Amino acid sequence: MPKFYFQLFDRDGVGATETGYDFDTIEAAKAEARRVLAEMAAEGLPAAPLNMLSVELFDESRRPLAEIRLILEEISKEPQ
Repeated sequence: MPKFYFQLFDRDGVGATETGYDFDTIEAAKAEARRVLAEMAAEGLPAAPLNMLSVELFDESRRPLAEIRLILEEISKEPQ
């Protein structure tokens, strides 16, 4: 079973996990990355200056495979 690693980026900066997780497929690992991102958002939405949370997925050789991001954008509707 392939091993995958996650790197989290939130309000506190970047945090890499040293623990590898086994998933049957890359799609299963991506689904877990989405679930982790949802948990991060539930703890608090992203804030300025980046307004972003992300989970990056790596294979067992630590090569990047995908990044799942949540970007919060505020659009003013006030007249100028």
